[in-house]
Amino acid sequence: MNASNELVINVICDNEVKAPNVNGGDNSISLLVNNELMIDTCSSTSKLISNSKALGISIKPKLLVITTPVNHHWGGGIDAINGVSTVAIPVDNTMHGFELRSKLYELGLDALEVDGKERIKLALGPVELIRVGNKRVGELLIYFPNHKLLVSGCGLNLWLIDDDEITKFFGELGVRYFVGGLGATSISEYQGALLRDIIRNLGGGLPTTWYRS
Repeated sequence: MNASNELVINVICDNEVKAPNVNGGDNSISLLVNNELMIDTCSSTSKLISNSKALGISIKPKLLVITTPVNHHWGGGIDAINGVSTVAIPVDNTMHGFELRSKLYELGLDALEVDGKERIKLALGPVELIRVGNKRVGELLIYFPNHKLLVSGCGLNLWLIDDDEITKFFGELGVRYFVGGLGATSISEYQGALLRDIIRNLGGGLPTTWYRS
């Protein structure tokens, strides 16, 4: 595999199930990219472990990104992650932020708190972490500039309210591909097709379940 040209995205947890022996019903997503970057960690340890076994994946990421401190985006699943050297979280001054930082401290993990943009270089190429939100609460978006792919683990509908804001945001980054959960836009759960209508030159806007291996 040419790491600079290919991304392998495994969906570990999601609210839908399209792979055999995989447990669904999570109110969030959990993605593993090239077994080097993990985005959120499922709502429970048992679900993360059983799903990764069902998919034949050994989870050993170097970078873990928690897109939002709300518990169901990391829950007990964070206890099952081994070998992580960096954990990135958004600056968040809510009770959820305090709870997540406390959990990371308990596990002996230092958090990289992003308040704006942070660029990290991995074997798969550069990754840009972009915080959206307000001073008190926020979410991290993950952008792969070499692939022009934007990933939202939560939903853009909290921050990018209308078509013009979404178009401007995607245009400034140069996004061609988008992966997100059901809350990815405020328009409809069928955000993939709608984003292609809203944003010119968008090569694909897919619900994460379409990427399941």
